[in-house]
Amino acid sequence: MKIGFFGTPEHSAILLKSLIDNGFNVSFVVTNMDKPQGRDRRLAPSFVKKIALANNIPVLQFNTLKEENAIQEINSYNADIYLVYAFGSIIPRKIFDFPIGKTINLHGSILPEFRGASPIQAAILNNYLETGLTLQYITDELDAGSIISIVKVNIEESDTFGTLLDKLTIIGVNEIIKLLRSFDGKPLQSTEQDHSKATFCKKIKVEDRKIDFNLSDLEIHNKVRAFNPGNICFTTFRDKRLNVYKTTKTELKSDEKIGSLQILDKKTFGVVCGNKKIIILDEVQFENKKVMKSSDFINGFRPQNGELFI
Repeated sequence: MKIGFFGTPEHSAILLKSLIDNGFNVSFVVTNMDKPQGRDRRLAPSFVKKIALANNIPVLQFNTLKEENAIQEINSYNADIYLVYAFGSIIPRKIFDFPIGKTINLHGSILPEFRGASPIQAAILNNYLETGLTLQYITDELDAGSIISIVKVNIEESDTFGTLLDKLTIIGVNEIIKLLRSFDGKPLQSTEQDHSKATFCKKIKVEDRKIDFNLSDLEIHNKVRAFNPGNICFTTFRDKRLNVYKTTKTELKSDEKIGSLQILDKKTFGVVCGNKKIIILDEVQFENKKVMKSSDFINGFRPQNGELFI
């Protein structure tokens, strides 16, 4: 069996490496274009590209997959099945419908819920206690293809986007390897989605990351968890942007102004939320500075009760 692989970030590279380590024949990899990184803005390859090159797998990169030359080059490998995990670009029908085993996508929710770009974040934002990974066939409509299998996972209160993504990647790797071993040259059995139950999530924008302390402590806590790492939440303190990496909910209440700072002890400070509960900011960071604990923030900046986060 020959596999064509589409992916870009680190968790996608984990799946690719597992396929290689388990002896599967990955004929080629399609990944996004190299992007400038660091202070010198040098072009850097994706995680998937690094793994592919280290294993002598051909790497294909295109500005768009809609051009005929891209379609012809990808399909010229005559792979039996295509796998997609966090590729980041639209794949046209002439590509996803080409292999005999069609094209399987790994999506980070229990479809048809949370179709779109941020399903893992959406589950945390909505205070879900369970989510999952869906293996589905790609169709023209985003995340609407028939379902091959679903694997569920619990969401712990300590989970962030990063830890939950790690969990889903591990179970996704195991599930896809199991399914590929049962592949007999025909499309795998699948079930049509109930499209009437579809919900959607969007690509995260900068304004989504801004903390509104008029929200409840639970809503703020979930937002900080959902966007860490990659899209860290932020507020403004003393006219400077302050990133918030970690929070803790408390049962403490205050009648002080919403958004006002409250010193709880020498090591801890919190902020009054919209439901009048105090949320602790455990780890914060001013722009271009190191991430610091709550105690370091207190010692270094001497905040006063009543100062506002806006």
